[in-house]
Amino acid sequence: MASGLVIHIEVGQDRHTEVISHDRIRIGAGEDCDLRLQPLTAGDAALLLEVARANGHYRVKDYDHSLDLTLNGERLTIGTPIADGDEVRVGDSDFAMQFFPVRDLPAVVGGGGRRRQDIIVAPFIENAAIEAAATARRDDAKVFLREFTRELIREINTRTKIIGLLIAVALVGSVFYWGYAAYKEQQRTRRQMAETTEQLRQMQALVDQTKQSLTQVGESNKNILNSMSLAPKLYGDYSNGVFLILCKYELVESGTGRPLRYPEQQMTEDGTTLQNGGEAPILTPSGGGELAQFYSYGTGFYVGGGYILTNRHVAVEPWQADERLQALSSSVNARFRVMRLLAYFPGRKQPISFRTAQASQRDDVAVGVLDPKEDVSEIPALPLDTGSDNITVGTRVVLMGFPSGYDRLLANLPEAEARGLQNRFGASNESLLGQLAERNLIKPLTTQGNITDIEGRRVVYDARTAEGGSGAPLFGQSGRVIGVNFALFIEIKDANYAVPAKYALTLLTRAGWKQEEDPANTISNVAPKDARTAAAAAVSTER
Repeated sequence: MASGLVIHIEVGQDRHTEVISHDRIRIGAGEDCDLRLQPLTAGDAALLLEVARANGHYRVKDYDHSLDLTLNGERLTIGTPIADGDEVRVGDSDFAMQFFPVRDLPAVVGGGGRRRQDIIVAPFIENAAIEAAATARRDDAKVFLREFTRELIREINTRTKIIGLLIAVALVGSVFYWGYAAYKEQQRTRRQMAETTEQLRQMQALVDQTKQSLTQVGESNKNILNSMSLAPKLYGDYSNGVFLILCKYELVESGTGRPLRYPEQQMTEDGTTLQNGGEAPILTPSGGGELAQFYSYGTGFYVGGGYILTNRHVAVEPWQADERLQALSSSVNARFRVMRLLAYFPGRKQPISFRTAQASQRDDVAVGVLDPKEDVSEIPALPLDTGSDNITVGTRVVLMGFPSGYDRLLANLPEAEARGLQNRFGASNESLLGQLAERNLIKPLTTQGNITDIEGRRVVYDARTAEGGSGAPLFGQSGRVIGVNFALFIEIKDANYAVPAKYALTLLTRAGWKQEEDPANTISNVAPKDARTAAAAAVSTER
């Protein structure tokens, strides 16, 4: 319960504190006020604020309504209780009053609730203590105790004294001995713990070294297993994206573009054909002879968005590799012209025609666009790896293509079946390949090897291939295409050449193929919006 109020007054820098314990406290400039203040203005009323105690609490009883009085920032109202720390201000002035109710102390404190500083000492006990401190009787007690001790020692005989001394010395010695023994034992224990800790550290280092060695062995074994299983995995993932190319081309007259024909065969009376003595036939655009048309084989692979990669000499100039045809074209005023390009994909019974979009004269690479009417959504796109760090000597590589063309495909069949197909459909290359496709026999061959050398813009490797494997994708250890096979060196066994994939990237971009590059320099194939409908550009020469 509140027994009074502590009133703290602030006016600017001036401060004043009053303690008033009346039941009714008047504050203002009037003479009857318990706390008199100087008037704030000339017209101020005699009473500023009046509070009264009721039920143990002070409450606002009256105040000057002409002044803008606030209690803790709220407008002052009659009957509001005054709590500890409440502040009353007058309008926008710097006058403020802060109230702190004074609480009465309890008359009786319970046995367990009295603090040490609250203990009350009885008056007679206090007087007795003062009197005892002032008297000399305590010195007499000291003298008595000293004399008693001397007499007691004098009465003890020498033998008992010696025994007691020896016992004391023994006890002290024992204490020192056991203390020293404990100290030495503690040192020995610490030394043993340090040695054990060092041994554990060495063992941990040995364990870490062993774990590192095992990790390296595991990585090595993993790399070996990956290299051994790389070819089967690549075959399962991308073999349906590697196709056999059949290129059909003809000789035409340079000026007119008319197809050239062989001379008509001359027959004897008995029906035998007259031989020309081994001389080269003279081709002309007229007559009823057979058209001068030729076929060649190669390999290509799908890179997404309707685009394919192969060699220039496979899709653009297949006659460049045939010296006999070169001699034939030079004997007449003629030039070669590509008639048809067909792609035989594994698992498809019908070939897909394509056209050449871009070709490079510096590197033996060409870009083709598949027939936009064909659905190629199920054909896997082979990812390109253009990172130069992935092409190093000794790197494991896998080649996937169609070496030897359809001859190898027939060789995989029983001899009787192969001979039957050859006899029935061998007169037409398209018919023979169509039969192989119908029987799902168009499947690429996979060979493995290593990169043996890097010569400028060429990669040399020893994975086996043959004629017909030109344009085949060369996979690296990353499982992505690092090059395009384009030649083999017949004088050295297993010496083959590939163009790095990064040099084919320019042609693909120029043809309209879209790409996205990730941090590992891997080109993700993304079909452009108009890739399948854009017209293929004319064959261009890379300068």
